[in-house]
Amino acid sequence: MSSAPPTSIDGASAARSEMYGLLADAFEFPSREFHQHVRDAVFRERVESAVRQLPYDLQAGIDMAAFIDAGEYVDFQGEYMRLFDVGAVRPPCPLYGGEWGGTRKRSMEEAVRFYRFFGMTIDQSAHELPDHITVELEFLQVMAFTEGVTRSRGADPEALLRAQRDFIERHPGRWWPMLQRKLPAQSPSPFYAALAALTGGVLAADREYVRAQLA
Repeated sequence: MSSAPPTSIDGASAARSEMYGLLADAFEFPSREFHQHVRDAVFRERVESAVRQLPYDLQAGIDMAAFIDAGEYVDFQGEYMRLFDVGAVRPPCPLYGGEWGGTRKRSMEEAVRFYRFFGMTIDQSAHELPDHITVELEFLQVMAFTEGVTRSRGADPEALLRAQRDFIERHPGRWWPMLQRKLPAQSPSPFYAALAALTGGVLAADREYVRAQLA
């Protein structure tokens, strides 16, 4: 996503934005740099820091120790491809929301409308379609940040909260639970099993948090 927001926001919005950014980065095709960050525990430390600062508690059962279980780079990369990127017809657990029911074209078009309404575009260098999990998480990352900026300026963030609620419900919050239910049958590596669980936990808890703010 392309955006250039200011930097002074409240801690809750900052932590939510940081968490969404970490998840988006983790679901990119794994680079050698990211693999090294996992092996060196940099990724785990950043996740643990964000979790401590979130304005809600995540459900128990997320194996933080798995976030340093990367193995060799070729195996780490191969596991991503096996689970999310290749298959006889399609990957076992595709990272595109439109692949999980409904009409793919409609799913992408609705996501793009969300992005454009808030003045965001997909960076052409991203090489991902609008319904990919990384794009959806980056949108929520920017929205949480923008909400914090709006609040810090004394303006009402209600419209941003409603947009976050609706986007989670219609997009990643709708299809991610289906991926989570299917993933165990693929015997995923500990890293990707824990990452999928963390993503599901964040989406569910964040949706309830946003609903509570609106209430």
